[in-house]
Amino acid sequence: MFISLRAAGLFATLSLIFFHITATTFASLGVVLPAMIDELEWSWTEAGFGFTALALFTGVFSPIAAQSLKRLGLRGNYALGGAVMASGFAMLSVTKGLALYLAAASLLGAGFALLANVPSVYVAAQTVTDRARNTMIGVYLAGGGLGGVAGPLIANALLSQGADWRLYWQLSLASILVLTLIFLAFADPQFMRAGNAETHEPAPEGAQTPVRDWTVTEALRAPAFYVIGGALMAAYFCGVSVSSWAVTHLSGLGLSMGFASAMLSLHAASNALARAAGGFAVKFIRARYLLLTGLAAEAIGMLALAVASDPATAIIFALFEGYAFGMILFATTVLQIEYFGLKNSPAILGAMNLFATVAMLGPVLTGVTGDVFGSFSPIFIAYGAIAAALVIAGLFIHNPNERAQ
Repeated sequence: MFISLRAAGLFATLSLIFFHITATTFASLGVVLPAMIDELEWSWTEAGFGFTALALFTGVFSPIAAQSLKRLGLRGNYALGGAVMASGFAMLSVTKGLALYLAAASLLGAGFALLANVPSVYVAAQTVTDRARNTMIGVYLAGGGLGGVAGPLIANALLSQGADWRLYWQLSLASILVLTLIFLAFADPQFMRAGNAETHEPAPEGAQTPVRDWTVTEALRAPAFYVIGGALMAAYFCGVSVSSWAVTHLSGLGLSMGFASAMLSLHAASNALARAAGGFAVKFIRARYLLLTGLAAEAIGMLALAVASDPATAIIFALFEGYAFGMILFATTVLQIEYFGLKNSPAILGAMNLFATVAMLGPVLTGVTGDVFGSFSPIFIAYGAIAAALVIAGLFIHNPNERAQ
């Protein structure tokens, strides 16, 4: 059987959780933040530290998520992650000062790491055969991308109808509690020790070279680890900055708030489609080349964002940068399994995410640029130039298993 009913429920709930936490954190905080800033009288730089805390704790807790899954098991890890996320939403809904806001953002980052792709890609990959693994990973990652589509639209709809921003966080709290309980109902403590966790074909789908299971220490000595990690870092650096300031930037260039929010949703739709498309395209195109297309699109998208004073340019930004983030996230996830194996992938992916924690600087640098220059355009141009340079670095990705034979 391709997938059992219990595994299908587990996978569906995993995808819904990723949908929810993406929608309510990185995707929509930038939409809700202006209302919070107006009421609480923060500067853009102060508010940007919330995204910094969110990104920092997501990165720092990524290796912890791998250990949590190993030590606490399926139910224990996701129960902990759901509780941490719920605590963050609860604190945001009652925040009246910067300290509580930053503490809440930190909890959301930690919860995101415990629930998102570091442990979940490993779990989701075991609901199907090795041959279908990459397709399933693409579908799972697309679930998070679709959350990015829904989050800004829901947040903007609530705020535009006069709802208090605290209600948004209260609804987010209720939703994560419900999803966590549903997941625990599907989670079988024996799931990760049954089925194809112990059954591997000679090589994963799309791989040209037989792969073995590398340890984290071994992976850290491979140049490919740092190239893949660098690409992931670039994607998060640009993606977090876009999530935090794109709506403010586009509205500052003369576009309406509604249109700017729609561009964030179009960006997320392109992101989600890229993740899903990657799961099918990798059957015919090596993940390495898909990664290069993502890096090139990153450069185009960020440069377009810098000068997006008209709808057409804003659409170019949303489509290209959305594709970039989705494809880079998919391709780096597949490459780290293709190059280093599935067995230790949570720990290796966690280490890569920790490497990408430098993305926490993105919202702060962007906020400071806005405060100093009165425009976010200079920093977006710099991001585009860096992404263009990384296309060249991506040409040097080498499968470490080829030398190991």
